[in-house]
Formats: sequence, structure tokens, C-alpha cells
Amino acid sequence: MADADPDTSASSSGRAAPGDARPDWAGFWRVRRWDGAAPAVPTYYAATPHTWDVVKHGTGPEPHVASHPILGVDGDTIVLKDEGAADEDAERWHVEVDGDTLRVTARTGPHAGAVGVAARMGTDPREIEGEASEG
Repeated sequence: MADADPDTSASSSGRAAPGDARPDWAGFWRVRRWDGAAPAVPTYYAATPHTWDVVKHGTGPEPHVASHPILGVDGDTIVLKDEGAADEDAERWHVEVDGDTLRVTARTGPHAGAVGVAARMGTDPREIEGEASEG
């Protein structure tokens, strides 16, 4: 997932589709705020052009990973759903990247109006040891 060449990154528009250049929001992110508050446990995003995984540490020796297949990307909007959910239950998210900061805003679905702010990181959060995830 971190294997894309930075020279092939998409422009800051974030426009991408499967097979296109890697969008700027793809990568690993440490969630700093979600819906106005710090997450209760260390929480991360592992985003690719195909999936948006939410990774949480602190619930046991292994991280909890909630996978969200991405159904489509249109500029700074991604359409994703919970793994196993029907396509008609997909949510629309507005995604912005400014330097090493990611901001996602839920436009539809049960999280509509919620905003997440995250900082770019170089390590896959699924590979982090539980104690090391606190930093």
C-alpha cells in the first residue's frame, strides 16, 4: 500500500480511480480529531484507491480493522461503504489534503456532518505494536 512512487502521485485534486495515479489522500494517517474530539483509542486510516480502512489499537493485542471498499472517486469526493454492506448504503465523503494533514467530512450516511482530522505517517498502522501506537 505504500509502494506507489511519489512521482506518480495525483495532483492535489485527489482525483483518482482504480488504475490511475495514487491520490494524495492515499497513505497512512493518525487520526487526531473525530467529530470534535480526540479518539478514545489510537485510531488510524490506511487509505488506498480501493479501500479506506479504519484501524484502532487499544482493544486487544491485535488492531481492529474496519474495511470500507471505495466504490468511486470524483475529485475530492469518495464514495465508500462498510465491508459487506449493500452498494446503496454507500456514504459520500469530502477529502482534503493540506501538506501532511488530512481532513475528511462525511456528506451522507450515519456519520453525516462528522469531520475527521489526521496527520500523515510513514508506517502502516496495522504493523504497529500496541504500546508504540500511543505516540
